[in-house]
Amino acid sequence: MWNKNKSLFLSRTLTYIGAVITLVVMVVTPDIASWYDTYIEPYGLIKGSIMVPFSLTIYFCGVMIIGITVSLYRLLTNIKNDRVFVKENTKCLRRISWECMLAGLALVIFGLWRYFFFGFAFAFVFMGLIMRVLKNVFEKAVEIKSENDFTI
Repeated sequence: MWNKNKSLFLSRTLTYIGAVITLVVMVVTPDIASWYDTYIEPYGLIKGSIMVPFSLTIYFCGVMIIGITVSLYRLLTNIKNDRVFVKENTKCLRRISWECMLAGLALVIFGLWRYFFFGFAFAFVFMGLIMRVLKNVFEKAVEIKSENDFTI
């Protein structure tokens, strides 16, 4: 039977797997950049080799994704420990939203070399916006919970 604990375990496990995959991609980034530069048609505003901009973008986005997974893991751990409407969760959601926005910005810049990456940039910025809305909801819930805790 599926329950809350199994769901949280799955979420935390997938978060951990996502972080490991991100680290692996960051390790093999030079090879991916070389392949991409060689075999993919250069559709972008800026022409020329993309080895350096691609690598920098992947490394920067990788760092942002690692930060996102750490914050997400903390958030899931708090939920597992029945600490849902606390300020720490609001901070985690705020960090996630900013890291998504920054990764989206990096992908917009790389989109000048390859237009295809504007789609990824949109996805990251949109996810950052969703996290921002969730952060605002959690912030309000924490405020209401604090008021209720002081009410007899």
